Amino acid sequence: MEIQDHDVEVVADEPQYSANRYKIMVVGRRGSGKSALIRRLKDNVFSEDVDGLTDVTVLVRALRGSIVKADLVEVDLSNLLTTDSASSQAKVHFVRQYFDVNGLLLVYDITDADTFEEIDDVLRVLQRMVAPDVDICMVGTKADLTVSRRISFEVAERKSIEHGYSLFETSALTGTNCEEVLMETLDKLAERRSDIREYWSENTQVYNELSTPSEHEPVESSFFCWIPFLWRRKH
Repeated sequence: MEIQDHDVEVVADEPQYSANRYKIMVVGRRGSGKSALIRRLKDNVFSEDVDGLTDVTVLVRALRGSIVKADLVEVDLSNLLTTDSASSQAKVHFVRQYFDVNGLLLVYDITDADTFEEIDDVLRVLQRMVAPDVDICMVGTKADLTVSRRISFEVAERKSIEHGYSLFETSALTGTNCEEVLMETLDKLAERRSDIREYWSENTQVYNELSTPSEHEPVESSFFCWIPFLWRRKH
């Protein structure tokens, strides 16, 4: 399988294919449009039929001259908000899904105010489950339904600025901003991972320089190192 991105051509079975992999949770209420968003990203079609979508949808994209893989995990909002009442075993199984999450897409329906107001409740739950450096993006769906809009872009923008998140309004029907959401998220994650690798590379090099003695550094002898030898000869 070949994927082309402008002048960049990469092949999916090259070594870097498995090196750049990111797990992204797509969280939203049932009917919010998260499944249609995933379908658009996967097959570039609009469909309200969730059949054919697995628990994890794997997407492959070309980014910065390399192949990246995104594992999109769809999570129903009701599962998050009822976690506190679940059994201990169910909680452990559910929370384990979030240990290695790199990004979160918080999906709300611009025609349903309740899905937007629930974002704060979702965040309170998620903050106990995911790492603090997870990249979060608010995604308003059904942007093509302008007549039925209940949440203005300005209102959503204020909330996104308050939390420091990215914000996109998308339409799975027309494809508006769907790919942009994914690519910006992947770009941020790739940049962060690159920064982390660079940091550890630089610090590892400094550590080695400090801990490895120079081959040309002379070792000065000391009288005290001969004391045990002289003492043994006298006795």
